[in-house]
Amino acid sequence: MSSRVRHLSLSERLSLRRDMQESSDWAKAELKRRRDAKNQKKSAHGIDDGIEKGSISN
Repeated sequence: MSSRVRHLSLSERLSLRRDMQESSDWAKAELKRRRDAKNQKKSAHGIDDGIEKGSISN
C-alpha cells in the first residue's frame, strides 16, 4: 500500500497562510483581552504583586 503526497497549489498555500495569520492575530488579541481583564479584576480588588513598577529596591 503506497501513500501519495500532493503538494498544495499556490492559491491553497496563500489561503492557508492567510488562515494561519488570522488565527495568530485572534489568539494574540484574545490573550491581551484576558490579561487586561485579569489585571482590571486585580486592581478593582486592590491586589497586586507587591513589586513597584519602574524602580529597583535595595
